[in-house]
Amino acid sequence: MSGDPEAPSSGSTGAGQPRQDLPAASPPALPSAEERRERSAAVKFAGVGLQFALTLLVGLGLGHWADKKFGTSVFVYFGVFLGAGAAFYSMYRQLMANLERDEQAKRARRGSASESPRDGGGPDGSR
Repeated sequence: MSGDPEAPSSGSTGAGQPRQDLPAASPPALPSAEERRERSAAVKFAGVGLQFALTLLVGLGLGHWADKKFGTSVFVYFGVFLGAGAAFYSMYRQLMANLERDEQAKRARRGSASESPRDGGGPDGSR
C-alpha cells in the first residue's frame, strides 16, 4: 500500500471505480403507476365481493335469529333476500362510483393532452 487513497489497491479495473458508476444489479423494486392502479382496482373489487358475502351472512343471521325468537321458519328467507338485495345495491353503487371516477380521470387526461400545445409555441405559432 502506497498510502495514496486514489490509487487502486489491486490490479482489477473495477477496484478504483466509485460505486455509483457500476451498473444496477436488478431492476427497481417499486411498481409502476399503472401496476399500482391495477392492484388498487383488484383490491377494491375483492372488497366488494367480501362485503357482498358478509351482508348476505348478516341477513341470514338476522333471519335465523328471528325464526328462533318467533318459532317460525319464514324469516330466514326474508333475511337472505333482504341481505342479497342490500348487497346487490351496495355493490352496484360502488361499481358505478368507480366507473364514474375512471371516466372523469379519462376526461381529465384527454383535456390536459388537448390543452398542451403540440408545436411548443404560443397561440399564433411563435415561441
